[in-house]
Amino acid sequence: MNRGLKRLLRASCLLFVAGFGMQASANIVGVDFGPPASPTPGNWNLVTGAGAFPGLVDEVGDPTPIGISVSGVGIDNFNVSLLTPTIPAHSTSLANLSGSVFTFEDRVDLSFTGLEPNARYDIWVFGARDILGDPGPAFEQTVSISGGASFLQIGAHRELVVNGQVGASAVNLANYAVTGRADASGELTIAVVDPGNLNILTGGVYLAGVALRPALEANAVPSSTWWSLLLLGGLMTLVVRRSRITR
Repeated sequence: MNRGLKRLLRASCLLFVAGFGMQASANIVGVDFGPPASPTPGNWNLVTGAGAFPGLVDEVGDPTPIGISVSGVGIDNFNVSLLTPTIPAHSTSLANLSGSVFTFEDRVDLSFTGLEPNARYDIWVFGARDILGDPGPAFEQTVSISGGASFLQIGAHRELVVNGQVGASAVNLANYAVTGRADASGELTIAVVDPGNLNILTGGVYLAGVALRPALEANAVPSSTWWSLLLLGGLMTLVVRRSRITR
């Protein structure tokens, strides 16, 4: 094989690997609710109450254009010491997902902004409440995600509820994911509502955290860049075969 052909092959391989990396990259952006100065999972963003919080970082610490707003009446924060067996396994330990924001009113609204317009996202909503001395359910709340899932969260004292299930340390966080879709302006909303079925300390809404990452679309069609890389690889294969035949 001549030197020029080798260089061309090397360049095409580098482009192929780079293109694959761009397609595969999708880091979680995590928000940990709790009191000021609370410890958080690595590179998760601490949010202590109502308000708008722009410029969230992802789990590897890179800045993103994503922001979150939290709204509701009477929102406050509280420490929650989670039961370890209810904390899912994850590459970044979730042991510090302790603490919560809560309200004794019946609704909290979360809004992610700065997302890819009309794109689907994997979502995790974490519910938890510390209510020592009560053996029954500590909270019950419905969660509705725009363009996606709706489910019920029910948890006992210090249990971490992940989307619609009580978490388990033997199960990876990814297995709990549900999906939602951003709207045309890149916003995705989550409504958390107390349906009023439990009469425990006036009810309310209790959230330990929320996280999202871009979802891999089912039956997704590769982008034009990806098709170009595949075409380049095919052409190089033909060139190599032809050079062998004509030698």
